[in-house]
Order: sequence, then structure tokens, then C-alpha cells
Amino acid sequence: MSQVSNDRKFTPFKTIEAATNYLLRAAATSGVRHLSYWYLHYVDGVPDHVIWVATYDPAYMSFYMTRFTPLDDPVITSVMENKFVDWAEWFDVDRVAQAVDPMMVRYGITKYGISLPLSAPGEDKIIFSACMHSSDAEWPQQRAAMAQRMQLFAATFDARMRPLVSAAQLGNSVFKLSA
Repeated sequence: MSQVSNDRKFTPFKTIEAATNYLLRAAATSGVRHLSYWYLHYVDGVPDHVIWVATYDPAYMSFYMTRFTPLDDPVITSVMENKFVDWAEWFDVDRVAQAVDPMMVRYGITKYGISLPLSAPGEDKIIFSACMHSSDAEWPQQRAAMAQRMQLFAATFDARMRPLVSAAQLGNSVFKLSA
């Protein structure tokens, strides 16, 4: 997987809204339907909270987080184990995908997507996802092209997110996982 060189300078995002707007523009110009960045922060070996920046409708994000957490989602936990995930392969067998399918359809999220892990400090986990409109016949070729394009993009986006990840005030994009 591509890594962002430490000697390249990237302008950090100043706000979650700026990062979200960047993802919205990137999705619109790249032919990708949605982009999503998860940063799972661990405290004392336990997942404590997640920062989720995505092009999804906030109503969908709220729906997902009120019914599931990243730790309940087999796709997300597979990526947390440093595995690349093709959503279409999981769609017919994953209970979370089946449970959120009506909401996915409502908000334009397709089963033609990928999730990939990025390097994170300590025990933290970073997951970057993208989905697009496709068909079963076209998806294998489109998946390979998307995966190649998204690796560097995701690493660059993460480099720009790091100052926000460490900031104390992150607003509505932080979801507490622990009680």
C-alpha cells in the first residue's frame, strides 16, 4: 500500500467541515459516489471513540451509529485486521450490510465499494472507504482501478487529517464507543 512521504508537505484541514467538503469535491470529480474516513482511537487497549468524516448524508451516519458501531460491523473489523475488503463480496452474507441495505439505497450508497486500512499510531485504526455506481459484470475491473487510485488519495487525506485527529474539539464527527 502506498505511504505518504514524510518530506512532502500537505496543508492540514482546519475543521471537520473543511475535510468533509474536500471529500465531497473529490467524490464529485472522481466519479466515486461516496468517500469515508474512520479514525478509531484506543485508550488503554480499548476502543474509546471514532472520528468519522464522510460524504454520506448525516442522517445515514446517525442511523448507522445508533444501531451499530464499527466494532459490530464485520467489514470494519476485517479492515481493522489490515485486510482489504470488497463490499460486494460481503453484501449477501453480512448481517450488518443486510440490516442497513434499505437505508443505503435511500441515501445512494451502493454495494460496489472498498475499504482499506491505513497505518495508524499505536493501537489506533484507520479505515478509508469508497463506493461507486456499478454492475456485477463491471465491478471487478472497476474495483481494481478504484483500489489503485484510492490508496495514495487515502494516505494523503489521512496526512491532512492528523492535526484534527489530535485536536481536543472535534464536534459532531466524534462518536463515543465506551460507556
